[in-house]
Amino acid sequence: MDNFVCWCCGAALADEPLPLARAAQCRACHADLHVCRLCEFHARGIANECREPIAERVVDKTRANFCGYFKPRGSAWQGKAETTEAQAALAALFEGSTGPAASPTTPEAARTALDDLFKS
Repeated sequence: MDNFVCWCCGAALADEPLPLARAAQCRACHADLHVCRLCEFHARGIANECREPIAERVVDKTRANFCGYFKPRGSAWQGKAETTEAQAALAALFEGSTGPAASPTTPEAARTALDDLFKS
């Protein structure tokens, strides 16, 4: 596997013997490797976060388990999350706001700000 890296720290695991033993750990960060987060079938947003329909449920996706369907994938490490377009748009929406200090201080100012927000 060319780009086989640790799901937790991104360290290269190319020299790790396959199939991974249940007790295998990353040499860099000591994270368990026989875990759902490193598995090809792991997918957030679906039942049990696993695309293998008959696999037993594993509660902690970051701890070693005995799943017989485990198949390591190289793209498990997500790294530092990049700013998405939605996050950038949200930041632009609130640009110039300084948090609670920017809130209206009187009921009249709050009502005016609310009316301005919902003008048609």
